[in-house]
Amino acid sequence: MPQNLDRINEKIKRLEDFLFNEDLLAKDNTIRIILPKFMKLKEIIGNIDMDIHFLASYLANSFLANRHGVTIDMTKAVGSSGMDIEIGQVVAEIKTTIPYLENDFGARQKETIRKDLERLENADKKHKYFFVTDDRTEEILKRKYGKNYPSVEIVNLLNE
Repeated sequence: MPQNLDRINEKIKRLEDFLFNEDLLAKDNTIRIILPKFMKLKEIIGNIDMDIHFLASYLANSFLANRHGVTIDMTKAVGSSGMDIEIGQVVAEIKTTIPYLENDFGARQKETIRKDLERLENADKKHKYFFVTDDRTEEILKRKYGKNYPSVEIVNLLNE
């Protein structure tokens, strides 16, 4: 686990140094200068979704350790098949989705969320969690989706 945190911290240090030393304001006459800087910024940030998912997994691990006394495999690859978390009588998905619309998800987001909620609802496990990391996501899920998946507990990891 610390190795992933070290990698994330190193990325943040490189990002801080880059932002401190570079002028990234775009003007008509600076696009040729700015574009390579944005490409470097993209290189530094890399696949930040994997970092976000790892950090959310870290919080989910703490939540499950406190609530059920279980720990999860923190080395499981993001995007691997199956549930994000499946251990004993606990099954969970982690969603770091930020709603595309003000009060709802975009079409593709809805499709993915419904698929994940249905898999959780149909899982033959005692404890089912849908972990999120955004207040609007939590609110929309509870208001628009929660009643259709009564055995799934929606948990905002940032509020635990």
